[in-house]
Amino acid sequence: ITAMNTLRIKQSVVLVLVLMLWDEIAAFGASSCSIQRHSTVSSRLWAQSTTTDTDTVSNVLPENVKELKIHLDTGIDAQVFVGKPPTPPKLPPLVFIHGSFHAGWCWTERFFPYFIEKGYPVIALSLRGTGGTFAGEGVKKIRIDEHAADLASFLNQVPKLIDTEKKPILISHSFGGLAVMKYLEQNGERAESLGGMIIMCSVPPSGNGKMTMRFLKRSLGDSWKITAGFAMKRCIQNDFLCRDLFFGGRDDDNGVSDEDIERYQRYFARDTEAVIDIKDLLKHLPSKQAVNGKAPNVDNFPPRLVIGAQRDFIVDREGVEETATYFGVSEPLYVDSPHDVMLGRNWEITANIIENWVKESGVDEQ
Repeated sequence: ITAMNTLRIKQSVVLVLVLMLWDEIAAFGASSCSIQRHSTVSSRLWAQSTTTDTDTVSNVLPENVKELKIHLDTGIDAQVFVGKPPTPPKLPPLVFIHGSFHAGWCWTERFFPYFIEKGYPVIALSLRGTGGTFAGEGVKKIRIDEHAADLASFLNQVPKLIDTEKKPILISHSFGGLAVMKYLEQNGERAESLGGMIIMCSVPPSGNGKMTMRFLKRSLGDSWKITAGFAMKRCIQNDFLCRDLFFGGRDDDNGVSDEDIERYQRYFARDTEAVIDIKDLLKHLPSKQAVNGKAPNVDNFPPRLVIGAQRDFIVDREGVEETATYFGVSEPLYVDSPHDVMLGRNWEITANIIENWVKESGVDEQ
């Protein structure tokens, strides 16, 4: 018992230190992520580092996908990716919102060609602070309210960008799910303008704090990987860490080649010019407005689906279940995938689930 209590005390101290130093760690990561390291450290955590040159990074886009810049009412020019089927669309548009370290490009590689072929118009926003959506000179932190306001302005323009009056289906991933929660909290009356919502591997409404504590109790090593990978941005430089966090580890490449990893790391470096303001987020978490764990306006929500990944290194089952409760979903659905369900070998499993749910729920007929 004494040994167990001692371990828990140590874990709690580590957690407090991580939370206290989070902004400073993130600042260090921001200043170092573009510097070429020549490390002699033997630890596998720091081995296999790559360099990033964000000045030469460009997106590789499939056919029928265009990159646009649109001006938002919030005063920024946002990067969006748009794809349309060859014939006038009869199906509702799929609107994609990415998570941290990513941008709209993460949907274009696999999901866009798949859904365009199925007859769906598709569009993805790159959130403020990514390389394609400049946050402003010297801006390094983004408030969650700014993401919510940008999302509201973007959704207003979707019908014109896609040439359809059908209600869009809003699909989010990881931190993008938290941005959607905040958007719905502030714009509850607009929930009915959506045809449906799919929330995948989302950061839960209570943020990362509770998950961090659970990870500390389970594995101090895994907790450190997440902290180093995100707050210190080491996943941008370290191939092993990048694979562990997003793509299912190193025992199997999971359909993501070493060349893919290098390219994604360059994207990650480019798309973390500004990051979420953690201190501000802790004050404005969606869970603070929840009623018995549910969103305050959940009764007005359109049909929704919550998806978790069975091999997710970042978001645990408790986090997925918390998100499901928030959205009033009794049972989340789990796919055989690591965190990045839209990339890698099993991406089509997730795409099939999305397509089948859209058909079975009837949101494609609205």
